[in-house]
Amino acid sequence: MSGLGSFDHGGGDAFVEARERALVDVVIVAHNSGSLLEEAVASAVAEAGADHVWVVDAGSTDGSVAAVHARGFGVRVLHTGNFGFAAANNLGIAATEAPYVLLLNPDAVLSRGGLDKLMWTAESDPRAGIVGPLVLNPDGSVQADSFGRFPSLVTTLKAYAWRLRERRQGNRALSPPAPTSTQQVDWVTGACMLVRRAAIEDAGPMDEGFFLYYEDVDWCLRLREQGWKVLLAPGARVTHYLGRSQATGSTRSVAARASFCRYCDLHGLWGLKLLSRCKLALRRVGGGLS
Repeated sequence: MSGLGSFDHGGGDAFVEARERALVDVVIVAHNSGSLLEEAVASAVAEAGADHVWVVDAGSTDGSVAAVHARGFGVRVLHTGNFGFAAANNLGIAATEAPYVLLLNPDAVLSRGGLDKLMWTAESDPRAGIVGPLVLNPDGSVQADSFGRFPSLVTTLKAYAWRLRERRQGNRALSPPAPTSTQQVDWVTGACMLVRRAAIEDAGPMDEGFFLYYEDVDWCLRLREQGWKVLLAPGARVTHYLGRSQATGSTRSVAARASFCRYCDLHGLWGLKLLSRCKLALRRVGGGLS
């Protein structure tokens, strides 16, 4: 498979666009995602074409998937129960056939040309297993916890210190600096990630033991253990309307704690799990760490 960079762009954008679309399928998992789902689907259709977009309806009851159908996007829809984000993504991945699959949250909107940039980055490095874009808040700032180092006792303590310093300096959103070039990272968020199918075949699908959260970090770790790279391509952008779809804030917090504990158990991070429990106990008595 030749890289996208080897194409003669002067030979016609339509040819390049057609081949790029043949290389990638898009999977969007939806569970009571509201009107944001239509925006996410519209951006995916604009970038990949309707024939290459799959919406996995994970037990939605709010009419959001029906609204997408009514808009006439022409995308394919798979219906399943609400068995978790990882399980729904795995269902979508299994239904697709392209050499790459783009996982996109129902509250995330691709920028114009973003998919092309992700594909160019992946095709430029045969060991790129996952490529993530720069994930932005609606105000244009870089979204916190959208990429980073694998959790450990050391990296977590460093992160606490960084957050305290940044908040004191006025960075309440904890927005990290924007990288200026493609770089290798430990993990990127599952809100938007381009994954090479060959890497999935090596490392296996997402761990369905994670209902919500940390399935992306765990997956990146498993792919890296198989020798694949995880790259962040800041030239590609996606706006993520975090927290405006799916579960309530309290439900997300409970799911995040459960998934974090599972991640720690799977990877032997006993000290980190103990630190997390101490932090939660302090919060409950009115203290707490940031």
